[in-house]
Amino acid sequence: MEININQQKLSIGDKYQIFINGGQTHYAAAKLFRLFAEIHFYEFGNETPLLIIKKRFAFFTANYDITTHDGGLIELRTVSFWKAHYQCQVGADFYDIYRHRGRKCSIYKNDKQVAWWDKEAVSWFNGDNYRIVADNDCNANLIIALCLAMDNYVNNDKEKGSFNFDIGRLGPQAKPFDARWQPKY
Repeated sequence: MEININQQKLSIGDKYQIFINGGQTHYAAAKLFRLFAEIHFYEFGNETPLLIIKKRFAFFTANYDITTHDGGLIELRTVSFWKAHYQCQVGADFYDIYRHRGRKCSIYKNDKQVAWWDKEAVSWFNGDNYRIVADNDCNANLIIALCLAMDNYVNNDKEKGSFNFDIGRLGPQAKPFDARWQPKY
């Protein structure tokens, strides 16, 4: 499955259009006037959020709570700040997010890769763009929520201009990017 996330940074808050296999299926919007970021994630055409992504106070680390529509809580936390490794648990499953050199991230479920994403190097008019490649049987809503949380954590600079260039991550990595990995269709 291919997921595309197109962000618009507006003076009244960030908005995201989300496409799965070419069709717009979801959207998200950052809530205004919050001390810490809060992003509501919706199915297209529905006004009840599927997930709410809330940033929690933390120095230099990713600390997000993802609340599901049925009241469940998923805690996204930093495993290693220096090696850019993050983790959350959903039921009995562990999801690991690894940021790689450049602009790529990989997602592993129980030590098996299920997805990866790449951020566009160039963005116009304040919006970041992501392309996610994932297994067809993966939890697409969770993968999208993890990408939105990581975008907020890594790229939440409000001072972007009309043209932006991102060279990506340069530091150490917990796991190298596996260019040979192919999604299950």
